[in-house]
Amino acid sequence: MPELPEVETIKRKLAPNIIGKIISEIEILSPKNFTGNKKDVIGKKIISIERYGKILVIKLFNNKYLNIHFKLSGQILFSKDVNHAVFKNIIPFTGGNKMPANTTRVIIKFSDGSGIFFNDLRKFGWIKISDQPLKPKGIDVLDKQFTVKYLTVILKKTRKPIKVLLMDQDLITGIGNIYANDSLFLARIHPQRLSNTLTAQEIKLLYKSIKQTISAGLKDLGSSGADEAFILPDGSRGGHQRNFLVYQREGKPCLNCKTIIKRIKHNGRSSFFCPK
Repeated sequence: MPELPEVETIKRKLAPNIIGKIISEIEILSPKNFTGNKKDVIGKKIISIERYGKILVIKLFNNKYLNIHFKLSGQILFSKDVNHAVFKNIIPFTGGNKMPANTTRVIIKFSDGSGIFFNDLRKFGWIKISDQPLKPKGIDVLDKQFTVKYLTVILKKTRKPIKVLLMDQDLITGIGNIYANDSLFLARIHPQRLSNTLTAQEIKLLYKSIKQTISAGLKDLGSSGADEAFILPDGSRGGHQRNFLVYQREGKPCLNCKTIIKRIKHNGRSSFFCPK
């Protein structure tokens, strides 16, 4: 699932290609993935694109919003020629480099002939039209309100395992399995440790580790993991998978002490950690 660095990277790459453009047509190939009346946005100009947690939000001139959630396998691709879209790279889950593909669910066309394709293999992702941006409840990791004090307050209120808490979008937005695992490894905290047992020093180190891992993910243009589900709007891959600290490194030596990395499952999610 695309997390903060992946969605932020998509936003930054997409912005110069779509801001100022007018939506001329929307093809809904899978009604399950689209909510709203497309007539509300056709003929309207895009004035900005923002990210709230893991949600991409496109604002239109009439104060309508196109909200995009990628869920597990969603992708956004941009082409200057939406009717003859060909990409340099093979697009994961499609078997080819031309769009639309068998996983394309929505096509948004612009008046200049360009457009974007929303792909989703599993059909969990969505595009929703709204009168207000759809924002998660939690504080974004890049927001000024995300402080050591805030982290301390939410940790001390619960006995949830720390990794579960870090991924709770009602508390902290943008952190998923990749960056939760690597943040906890950097902070030397076991993923099943109860949140309210962390000391003040451990919380400070965890805060610093979260910032560090998110920053690294942004620098590497996101993570295209083993399934390569995440891609940039031009079809290229992110590079952070080459710099994972523990995520998807089960059976490999710890980067610090050479102890073999272990994996456990909790609530259907894999946690990776050094047992030493």
